[in-house]
Order: sequence, then structure tokens, then C-alpha cells
Amino acid sequence: MTNQLSNWGRWGPEDEQGALNLITPDLIKQAADLVRTGKVYSLAMPLEAEGPQWPSRHKTWKTTRYGNDPTDGGWADDIVSMHSHSGTHIDALCHVWYHNQLYNGFDVTEHISSDGGTRNAIENVPAIVGRGVLLDIAGWKRVDHLHVGEPISAADLDACAASQNVEIHAGDILLVQTGWMKLFERDRERFNSGEPGLDMSTPIWLQQHDIVAVGADNHAVEVLETIPPDKLPFHRVVIRDLGIYLLENLNLEQLATDRVYEILFVVTPLPLTSGVGSPVNPLAIV
Repeated sequence: MTNQLSNWGRWGPEDEQGALNLITPDLIKQAADLVRTGKVYSLAMPLEAEGPQWPSRHKTWKTTRYGNDPTDGGWADDIVSMHSHSGTHIDALCHVWYHNQLYNGFDVTEHISSDGGTRNAIENVPAIVGRGVLLDIAGWKRVDHLHVGEPISAADLDACAASQNVEIHAGDILLVQTGWMKLFERDRERFNSGEPGLDMSTPIWLQQHDIVAVGADNHAVEVLETIPPDKLPFHRVVIRDLGIYLLENLNLEQLATDRVYEILFVVTPLPLTSGVGSPVNPLAIV
């Protein structure tokens, strides 16, 4: 451990799942009880070349091979080239680090190479299923969207939760609506220039509440004055020190519009061996 903000060793010296350990079968059963109507919301943005993408990354590329015999039948097959952090995605616990150590103290030089990660890779996350809580920060502030560089503090999270009459429980998945995704179609340049997001008062809040994962409707969850930033301090602490997962470029608009604040949340990363992240299609079921 390097500081008090740490979950290293909490689930044993060989642990590679981090905060996912907080979700028990009983918590999943309790989350399933939140389903009343059976309505399913997809929280993913379209996975396409012009979808949301960190500006310096290559765009997702797809072509389709096909053959057709009008007198008989045919076939079609997609070929896709993409970053694992394309569109709506999840960060593995080997995505970022500092001081040459990954989450739980694994040595970077031993476990990260051009072949991927041999510790904390995305294959250690078969699924995240549990109680999801949406905090509609934009709605709470009564704005269409927050602004570039506008921070969301721990006090903001508490106040928004109180206004929505929801409690945060250990093992929850936290979803933060900033309204930023509204700019994706309206003003792509501004969307890619920076973002509102969680500030550095929030990691200790996430630790104290035993949050499993945090998702937001922006590139990086954390507040950024500019993209690319000099550093990603929130990423470093939350992923490397706390073992909490980040879900980025979520589409939370319909949940917020419908004022759905508690959900059964389901996300299943691709079982990409040694992967440092994965595109996902998170589901909210109510």
C-alpha cells in the first residue's frame, strides 16, 4: 500500500478483481428485486467510426465481406479493427498505474507488455451485476449539461443523492449523469476539448461507500480542463489504488429523463485474454 486510499491486500495478495469482490450473490438477488416492469435500457453509444472516442485514438474501423448466389443463398462476415477502449467501454485494473505498480502491487515490468496484461486483465471480470444508482447531477443542478472543467465533488454526490431520495450502499455501481453526451452530436469539438467530471474529493467517498464501479457520460469520468490532460489523477487512484472499475462514454439520457435512479445493472466485458479494457453494452433493467 502507498497511502490510506488503498484496497491492496484487502482480498488477498493474489487478488486481481478488486472491488468486484464486494458483490455477493445476496447483493445480486437484492438488486434483482428492483425489477418491477422488465423494461431494459441500453446504456451504450453506437460502436462505429464516428462514435465517441478519445481524440488521439484511431477510429473504429469495420468492413463486411459477403458472398451471394441469387439462385441459392449467401453469407456475410464483419472485420473490425478497434481500440479496446472504443465507444462505451470498461477499463481493466491494468489500464493505468504509477510507481511501476499495478493494482494490488503487481510489478508493471513483469506483467505489462505488447502482449497485454498478465495481471488484472479484463478476463478477470466475467460480469458486473448488481444495484446501479444514477445520480443525475445535471438535473439536480437544473442545467442541460455541466461545463468543460466543472468539478463534481463528494459533497455534490451526497446532495444529489439526498435530492433524489436514494441511499448509496456498499457494492453499488455508481452512474453519474453530467449531460455531457448531449454535446456529442451538437458540438463534437467542444465534447472532445475537455469535460465535467468527478474531482479528487471523490475517491475517498468511493472508498468509504465501497463502490464497485463508476460510470459517466463522458470520456474519462473525471473532470478535465483539456483533452489530452497532463495526467489522469482520478484514474490513477481509483483504478490502481482502490481497484474500482471505470465505465466511460455511457448514454444515460433516457434513464435521467425517466427519473430512474435505482436499477439492476448488468455489464459483461468481452473475455479478451490479457486485455486492458473492453467495449461493453451496459444494461439497466427496471
